[in-house]
Amino acid sequence: MHGISKSRHEHLHNALLQMEELLASNGRDSGFSQQAVDYNLELEAMYQNYEQLLKELSRQITAYEILYSEVKVQFLGKKLKELKKRIQAEKPAYLVLQASIKLAYCT
Repeated sequence: MHGISKSRHEHLHNALLQMEELLASNGRDSGFSQQAVDYNLELEAMYQNYEQLLKELSRQITAYEILYSEVKVQFLGKKLKELKKRIQAEKPAYLVLQASIKLAYCT
């Protein structure tokens, strides 16, 4: 899946506008001019909706990254360091702690 190209959208929009003008000046459009208008309106509405969804997605990604950083650095990192100081190396829980640290820091 890939995004909608703004330039392609604008080119198609302009082509439809030119077709509308040609059909209107010709005088024999047989409803094609209205169809061009309808297509243009629908394309424009869909593109505006796409732009709005991109903005919402951007806000969601930013919010996620802020929370991710807070959880990883402020919570998980500090708690794992505290546990590492308290748990002795010979205890079975130490192996679980080591695995958790590796998982948290992708090492």
